[in-house]
Amino acid sequence: MVVGGKELGPVEPEGKPRRVCVVTSVIGRRGEDDAAMPALARLFAGDGDDVTLVWVPGPDAPSSEVVATHRGELEAASIRLQVLDRSDQLLPWLATPESRSAAMLHYLERSGHDLVYAPLEGGLPYFTLLAAETAAFVAPPIVVVAHAPSEWADEADKAFIDSTEAIAVAHMEKYCAEMADSTVCASAALRKWMLSRGWKVRKATVAPLLLDPRDAAGARTPIARKSASELVVLAGWRVRDGLTLLCDALDTLAPTAPEGLTVTAFGPFGRIMGEHSGGLLLRRAERWPFKLNLLPDADLNARLDHVARTGGLAVVPARAASTGGVVAACIAAGVPIVATNIGANAEAWIAEAGQPGLVDPDPAALARAISAALDSPPRPQPIVRQNRQAWLDTRAAPRKRARKGAAPSPLVSIVMAHRNRPLYLKQAIAAIEAQTYRDLELVLVDDGSDQDEARRLLDALEPDFRRRGWKILRRPHRHLGAARNAGVRAAKGELILFADDDNALFPEAVDHFVRAMAATGADICTAFQLIFYEDVVPEKRADGLIQYLPLGGPDALGLIHNVYGDANAMVRRSVFSRIGFLVEEPGYAVHDWEFFARASLAGLKIRPIPKPLYWYRSKPDSMFRTSNWYDNRRPVLETFGSGQFDGAGPLYQLAIAQNTTRSELESARENLRYTPAYRDYLELCDLEPNSDVALQKLAGIAGSIGRPETAAGLLGRPATMAVDAPGRPRDGGGSTTLAYEVLRSARLLTPRASALPLLLVAPDGGGVFLRPHADGVVAASLDLHFPPFFRRVEATVEIAHAEASAMDFALALARPDQSIDWQGDIAAQTFAFSGWTTVEEKFVRHSLVAALRARRKMPLSIALAVRFAGRPNGSPTNAFFRQLVLFSD
Repeated sequence: MVVGGKELGPVEPEGKPRRVCVVTSVIGRRGEDDAAMPALARLFAGDGDDVTLVWVPGPDAPSSEVVATHRGELEAASIRLQVLDRSDQLLPWLATPESRSAAMLHYLERSGHDLVYAPLEGGLPYFTLLAAETAAFVAPPIVVVAHAPSEWADEADKAFIDSTEAIAVAHMEKYCAEMADSTVCASAALRKWMLSRGWKVRKATVAPLLLDPRDAAGARTPIARKSASELVVLAGWRVRDGLTLLCDALDTLAPTAPEGLTVTAFGPFGRIMGEHSGGLLLRRAERWPFKLNLLPDADLNARLDHVARTGGLAVVPARAASTGGVVAACIAAGVPIVATNIGANAEAWIAEAGQPGLVDPDPAALARAISAALDSPPRPQPIVRQNRQAWLDTRAAPRKRARKGAAPSPLVSIVMAHRNRPLYLKQAIAAIEAQTYRDLELVLVDDGSDQDEARRLLDALEPDFRRRGWKILRRPHRHLGAARNAGVRAAKGELILFADDDNALFPEAVDHFVRAMAATGADICTAFQLIFYEDVVPEKRADGLIQYLPLGGPDALGLIHNVYGDANAMVRRSVFSRIGFLVEEPGYAVHDWEFFARASLAGLKIRPIPKPLYWYRSKPDSMFRTSNWYDNRRPVLETFGSGQFDGAGPLYQLAIAQNTTRSELESARENLRYTPAYRDYLELCDLEPNSDVALQKLAGIAGSIGRPETAAGLLGRPATMAVDAPGRPRDGGGSTTLAYEVLRSARLLTPRASALPLLLVAPDGGGVFLRPHADGVVAASLDLHFPPFFRRVEATVEIAHAEASAMDFALALARPDQSIDWQGDIAAQTFAFSGWTTVEEKFVRHSLVAALRARRKMPLSIALAVRFAGRPNGSPTNAFFRQLVLFSD
């Protein structure tokens, strides 16, 4: 048979079960697209394979308890679990996609599996496939399973690439899809998308993602009802999931919705254009007459169980779909569904199931379809798309990559520049003498050494070099680039290997470089390295670590940092004819980066060998560490600026994403600022969406707007239990009473000499006391406590002493940096002024209002002021601002 365009043949069992490795980054969320790999492991184990599930969890390693739970469940299915959260060849954490991919290679090099399945997403098999291409590892056949590449996801979520890591992942995924022994796409729509973006995947096959074998049809028996009373939303928080499309449809449906309708949605929550997705639903639900049920977390299986248990109608409002997995799961479960006709949803659709037809991703069309299905619920039949055998058939082992016969051994010229480092030079030459590849020459270029020890060493080396046919070139000091170029010109070989005098090649290094050049047809091959920090090369490779993981591209990243590899690289002589030699600028430290970038932009092929082939000495006095980053990057920038650079698209996206204002990127969150009644929703946006404090906040908002059932569902409590509302009162829906915690921040604006305090704040019930003074106005400020977009502040005031003189009270709204002349025209100095109100009666309440003519985007300060209305009578006095209330529209 043929899978992925490659002729496949059966694996010879030889009496032993096939050893299959399935790689995953997710475990535990049954029914989700990300959980397809564990489902695949269960399928193969059930068919008799010896299966290991390798879990690469990423930077956040799971707890031992979580691992133990999953291990127990998998062992019951005859699956071994291997958690890959480190590699003894790397730093002790896998914080980047490159490190996780390298760790997978290191695991596979030792594992002895016959066949490997890996997800495309995240580029995990990148370095394994690169090692196979460069003949550094005889890899087992690699089957890559694609369901949502990062570039597709960004487009579907209307997001630009926002990090260099995202550019790297997109590059890794494309390479994996093109270089795998077999690439399986979850849908024809996804394969079509790949081809439209120039991916070389015409031989990729299509197979719908596998449902977990435990989720068989018939496991659920949906309740049959004459009319449905619950809509169950099967949409996540990403833009592609269509939550805003659903809200628009529900706005349309609201006036005619059947009485008693409930809308149920699930976490985990996220942010949609900056707004908390649960907050978005709750805010939009303020205009809906039906109940809203929010449940904090559930995988797809749990959501389908809820639909079946309640006799509800599932809604899939997706704006983009690469797998159609949710639609397929609903049809397999036999639950009624209204879904959008988008992407892979159409491929997952089975007309014989008796489901309503797919609808356009339009609010009106979706509302009509929901209304029709609510009035007359369909009676669908569960139908499982039979793709188990198709996945079992993918195990037929692809023929291993054609291994070329023994190639001729070309002469390799090792070019080494040296200046005043005799101790290091001895070690570097000893490493060259130990090479297993014999057809080589060393061209040692001395760049004007002026130390006696270095000169004596060169004199001592001359006889042996002559005997071997090697060369020593003694030149005036012209710096590294010129020295290397002189070595290339003097070299005889068709393959040039640059080797630094402070590094040391492994004995097999040249042999590996030559093999990689022949296997890949590359123009340049770089390699991984082991870093050390001593004056003497370590005896054991276990004493070094791989810290630099060059990808070899893309050029978009090559502008930002050296993704191509280190200077210790093999180059075909023809490269110098095509693009010229190394930069000879004195003091320049990154000749390799600029040269590789120039080669890549010229269309030459660069391949890193993902295997350490030499010791790299890192010292604080090295040329690179003592150079200036600006000087290093300037020639690289000139290279990109002067050549044809077709891969700049990701950089344009990166520039836009990183320099667009937050208010534009998070426009939904920004819009909340313009409506003071939404301040709680705004505060919710800044919390981690699924944290306990966020769920408490969301439940509090629900309680404050009269949705106790929503609050109870979020907190897992019975609906009859009280739920604490947010700490800020929502009086009248658009007003806020300032509490003691705010009033206590009042500061005196007009200090005057007085035996008694001029400003006091009452802790019981709040309130501000100001004591008028014979010398003039006494005023206090509540800095920045009048929020943006509020309209007015009202104060309840009274004279709080039985024998006090008559007083004038006033309120004002002003900029916090505005100094007010209380003897002048106050209205002209402030945004709003209540005017002076004279109060003569004692303990009789009066109202003051300061209202803005136009709302302001910035917070303002509230100024409180009192003065004697006439001549003071000498009695004790107190002016009491009993309550301050802020009003929005």
